[in-house]
Amino acid sequence: MMHPLPHLFLLFVTTRTSITTASSSVSSSHTFPAFAHHSTPPSSSRRTQRIHHPFVTTPTTLASKSSPTIEEIHAESEQLRQEIKELRAEALRRLEALEDMLSKTPRPEKTSTNDNAEESSSLIVVDAKLQEEGLLPAPPPIVIQKSNTDNVGGQKVRKSVANLLDGTTWKISLSIGREPGTWMPKTWGSNGQRLNLSFQAEFTPTQLYERDDFLRGGYSNAKVLRIHDNRVILGPSLTEGQRVYTVKTPGGWQITRGDGPMGTDLLRFYIELDEEVSHGDMADLYIPKGRVYCSCGYFPFLTSENRSGGGGGGTAPPSMKESYANELQSIEDQMEKLQEKRAEITNPFSLDGFKLSREIGKLQREAELVVDKLNYASVREPDRSLLKFSKDMDVGLTREGGVCCRVDKGPMVVEYHILGRFSIASVDLSDATK
Repeated sequence: MMHPLPHLFLLFVTTRTSITTASSSVSSSHTFPAFAHHSTPPSSSRRTQRIHHPFVTTPTTLASKSSPTIEEIHAESEQLRQEIKELRAEALRRLEALEDMLSKTPRPEKTSTNDNAEESSSLIVVDAKLQEEGLLPAPPPIVIQKSNTDNVGGQKVRKSVANLLDGTTWKISLSIGREPGTWMPKTWGSNGQRLNLSFQAEFTPTQLYERDDFLRGGYSNAKVLRIHDNRVILGPSLTEGQRVYTVKTPGGWQITRGDGPMGTDLLRFYIELDEEVSHGDMADLYIPKGRVYCSCGYFPFLTSENRSGGGGGGTAPPSMKESYANELQSIEDQMEKLQEKRAEITNPFSLDGFKLSREIGKLQREAELVVDKLNYASVREPDRSLLKFSKDMDVGLTREGGVCCRVDKGPMVVEYHILGRFSIASVDLSDATK
């Protein structure tokens, strides 16, 4: 019979070996990340590890999942950078190829063998021509209208401020010479001599399609100025007789509102000379070739009859000056009556006296405002003796206006140099054609 002690010792050694092997296998299979190893973890970490919540993941659980290492993350980032670099280079190559293809695109050519190809190429050529000519279509041929009438039954157009000059004819006389403030050369017109140029012009209602910066608003409101016989006459000098110069047709004109002094309206028009105008004995005085621009004051006088298209025999409405003068006189009459009532009250503490004094002060302030308006109207409506009227007496132009020429100082710099002044007078159309 054997002693039980050797058997117990053998069982103890076997069990200890099994436990050591199991613990070594567990320690080798579980590798905790760096953040999970602490020599002396804080109490808060120890408390957190004891909590077993289904929605809380402990560091041990996180470590058990397969997560990429830092080297793998760096490798993937480097691979993404390389792919982005290759895509960018490919996009640049495609853009360069597209630019080369567009620059080397051949122009369409007509072929006699293929009718469809010929038709398509002609359409492309027409589109290119339209783009070169601009967005606006070609202007229609200019047909001069002889009067401001409608096409239906010859009825006259209802007159307004903008069309009172339509169909009227005027004699225009230019006096060219040195004027104060001109930017012409210092030697130009320095001897005090002047060039006298005259012509007859009709302000037609025909729309002008040609652009000019002098006519504000482009050609939308500009109209054709017709020069009689397409010529201008230069008056004689001491040594030479009169000379005739031709002008290009058509000229242009326009009414611009509010461009004059105190917001008054202006008449602007131009003619275009084919050559330089001068006398042989006036070498330092000349009118340059090109367009000559003129402007003067424009004052409409509409009546109740010519507003509806009739003649000039109607009664004109009261002018601004007359209206303000009548208003001022009415205020003065009211003040005089109130002052008489105030004088009848002897009691200085009377309530009625205070009311009358307050009304008189109010009327005095109104009178001051009306006086300012009257002064303003005196500028906007000059005396009739200072104006030249049309045949129908419904529009007046200032006796004199300014003349200038355009000088281009650069690609974006334009100047208008004063050439002199002009006078204007209305003439009958039958007299102008003789």
